[in-house]
Amino acid sequence: MRRPALLLSILLLAGALLMRRRRRAAQRALAADPAAAPLAAPPGARFVSVPWELVAAPPDEPFLTIRYRAGEHMELDRIDAQETPTQLFLTVLMRWQPPAAGRLAVADEREAVVPLSGPLGERELVHAPVDEAGDRPLYP
Repeated sequence: MRRPALLLSILLLAGALLMRRRRRAAQRALAADPAAAPLAAPPGARFVSVPWELVAAPPDEPFLTIRYRAGEHMELDRIDAQETPTQLFLTVLMRWQPPAAGRLAVADEREAVVPLSGPLGERELVHAPVDEAGDRPLYP
């Protein structure tokens, strides 16, 4: 009588483990392709949005040229452009890696071309405001 109860318990446990394994495999299949995912930031790295300014917006071309400032410990991660029929939201995201021994970095200006779905035209260009005092640090 003990043997059938033990066998039934083993079968139920095996079935539960098999269902759990199938559920996990299904979740992994639904997850995003790891090759398409952005690279993980190194330990201690932070993402920061930096101010930028418009350099050129050709009236008949589907792109913008912008200028932004970045320090030697900052690397461009991406430029996000969210477009609507009336507005264009642009964000420059940098990956900041704190320097060893707390050394500050010198900032330099860089330019980037941002592809759009169509010319800027009459759309409002929206971005993070630049500190009016002009002394906001580029990174924390």
